[in-house]
Amino acid sequence: MRTLTTLMASAVALVAFQAAHAADAIEEVPAAPAAEYTEPAVKNWSGAYVGGTANWHHGEADATGGNTSAGFGGGLYGGYNVQDGQMVYGGEADINYAGNDSHRGDRRVEQGVNGSLRGRVGVDVNPVLVYGTAGVAVGRSKLSTPAGSDKDTMVGWTAGAGAETFVTDNITARAEYRYTDYGSGDFNVGGSNISSGYDEHSVRVGMGVKF
Repeated sequence: MRTLTTLMASAVALVAFQAAHAADAIEEVPAAPAAEYTEPAVKNWSGAYVGGTANWHHGEADATGGNTSAGFGGGLYGGYNVQDGQMVYGGEADINYAGNDSHRGDRRVEQGVNGSLRGRVGVDVNPVLVYGTAGVAVGRSKLSTPAGSDKDTMVGWTAGAGAETFVTDNITARAEYRYTDYGSGDFNVGGSNISSGYDEHSVRVGMGVKF
């Protein structure tokens, strides 16, 4: 009986010793260093850039009785930005092809190559740039009747707004809406002079590279 009591006491003492030793070991384990907070990188819009867009146009020609036409096209753009705090200022030019075809009866007006030279003013709400744009627009149109056809270059204005964001450090994506009034052109068809204006709404989505 005394032997059994001695063994039990020894076992209890051994367990207590192991528990105390384990507690000391836990206390000696160094705590993991706290992760340092890093501010997110702030992108800067200053510098030159180029890009391309896919466009949807919805236009209206006077010579076809105000009939509307819609079509897809594409374009290239390029410009330069200067950033001052949250404000971003710059200039941009683009060249596009629309391919709209407005017709009524025996008259048809086709909108082809067009472009613009515009200013841009935006606010950087990192990482998105929200901007407005306006400037001069130029469009090349063709008017056709059974008597023949003629082309003319019309000059007007364009204005719109958009948003642009960084995808990587130098790749951007944008979406933009523009209204354009190309003014009026004179077409000499079959010995007759026909005047026609042309205006359109367009939505453009694109990708660009900032240098």
